[in-house]
Amino acid sequence: MEALECLNRRISIRKFEQAKMKNEETKAILKAGFEAPSAMNRRPYEFIVNSDNAFWHEFAPFKPTCDIMATASLTVLIVGDSNTNPTNEFLVEDCSCCAENMLLAAKALGYDSLWAGIKWQSDFYNHLISYFKLPDGFIPVAALSFGKAGEKKVQVERYDEKKVHYGKF
Repeated sequence: MEALECLNRRISIRKFEQAKMKNEETKAILKAGFEAPSAMNRRPYEFIVNSDNAFWHEFAPFKPTCDIMATASLTVLIVGDSNTNPTNEFLVEDCSCCAENMLLAAKALGYDSLWAGIKWQSDFYNHLISYFKLPDGFIPVAALSFGKAGEKKVQVERYDEKKVHYGKF
């Protein structure tokens, strides 16, 4: 799939079919994350990868999206390492670039995805730190789900000329 087609076809899916992802496909998605740009090449991220995702149901009281994640073929929790990156702004940017690369790689491989944001200091955030036993300075930034779509969605044109400003605002 061409890059621009991949960008235009990626949508968030909130229902997944039961399907197994091949190990080489999982690795290709993870490699795409590692290819993301990183401020000062600090690469302040690590990935917690799961293919047996039923455990996400216990997170649903904190974030209902976790019930969707529990049905995915693959989930990736992107964890930022604030010990490696001196500013949280760059850390979030770097981790977000990883997330987008992974979402696009999955689409190129024929999979769909969902990005679940993580609000800092929320109950969900704190439960993730506790459950995954994250060391000091490690921050859960994004939770990604991948799999075959279990729903049909219509692609919507998102380009909005009113939000484009050439030269100055």
